[in-house]
Amino acid sequence: MSQSSPASDPRLLTPLFLWRGGWLMALSSLHNQPHQHVAASLLVGLEKDIRVTRDGRVLCARAVLVPPECQQSLHSDGPVAILHLDPDEPAWRSLALQQPLSAAHQQWLSDTLRDLSRAAQPETGVVTFVQQLRQLASPPPLDARIAASCAWLRDAPEPAPTMTHLAQQAGLSESRFRHLFREQMGVALKRYQLHLKCQRALSLWQSGMNFTELAVLAGFYDQPHLNRTLRAMFDALPSGYARGQTVQVVPLSIPAENRTTPVE
Repeated sequence: MSQSSPASDPRLLTPLFLWRGGWLMALSSLHNQPHQHVAASLLVGLEKDIRVTRDGRVLCARAVLVPPECQQSLHSDGPVAILHLDPDEPAWRSLALQQPLSAAHQQWLSDTLRDLSRAAQPETGVVTFVQQLRQLASPPPLDARIAASCAWLRDAPEPAPTMTHLAQQAGLSESRFRHLFREQMGVALKRYQLHLKCQRALSLWQSGMNFTELAVLAGFYDQPHLNRTLRAMFDALPSGYARGQTVQVVPLSIPAENRTTPVE
């Protein structure tokens, strides 16, 4: 994570709110290098427009939505909220139908997230906000077999289920399952599994934690494997956010939506 200025690091304005399907936090500023992650990103300036480079195109707006597996970089000298939404999170699938974000939607996002960043106890407000995002549109539901596979991958202990096991569970050949997963999710299965390990690392992370221990608990081979993954997906390391400040991860319980297409 690059610094917003030579003299200071970005300050965390909120805890990192984490739920089954995404996370949200706000920072005083952020400048990062091009990176690419499996989750969709909703990047929102809380006081003024931000500058986002998305797949080589520079966008200046109050809020920018970046699809999964799309290269991006963010530049904001003012406070910014960062919302990551997994490919199977209904809020992303709803927002995807709103592109390009209207001026009214951008202002609503900025106002709502600015208020949440200043709230004394914002947990309930964050839950309501995510639910509101899910209700912006009615996207086509996930195939029931892919939704079941995603749930299994999230809940399974290490080692994670293999492609063979997932395909068998879905009643498909491996090649058909691989194609259907990518078609429905917009990402490859291996990338999604690596993403879930990053999410697991976030859920286990505490300030002052030994990152070698964190890497093993999250299912990475070792700390260098965790570091390489975080650099590639987030242009960041945990130590960059933790430097000189207390990091608080707040798990949220947001009911899942079970809208899926029936099995063929």
